[in-house]
Amino acid sequence: MLEDNRIRIFLAVVDCGSFTAAAVRLHITQPAVSQNIAELERILGVQLMDRARGEIALTENGRLFEGYARQIAHWYDVANKAFNPDPLAIHPKAVEPVRLRLDDGSEAEVWASGKDIHIELK
Repeated sequence: MLEDNRIRIFLAVVDCGSFTAAAVRLHITQPAVSQNIAELERILGVQLMDRARGEIALTENGRLFEGYARQIAHWYDVANKAFNPDPLAIHPKAVEPVRLRLDDGSEAEVWASGKDIHIELK
């Protein structure tokens, strides 16, 4: 599986609001969560979180990085699904794009791939 566990751990801490809750969710130890966050901060060269009494608050850099982390996690998921499809999943037949005539006489094609929706104006 393609991914950086530090990204997944960072997002779990953000979503759970604490290192301990993230550790429980991820089935790892709290020190492992702390070590991964510290390593991520070292790599990035910035503090991502203010830690106080078991709760966390994202710093300005942490809020900025959260957006990137969510995008990275999304694209890891897309790549994993593309190269490691679920063998038990039912894959529907390919569906032709839907063509829509717009008020100005032009057309738009609409289709989906995975969880993405595409619109092309013609």
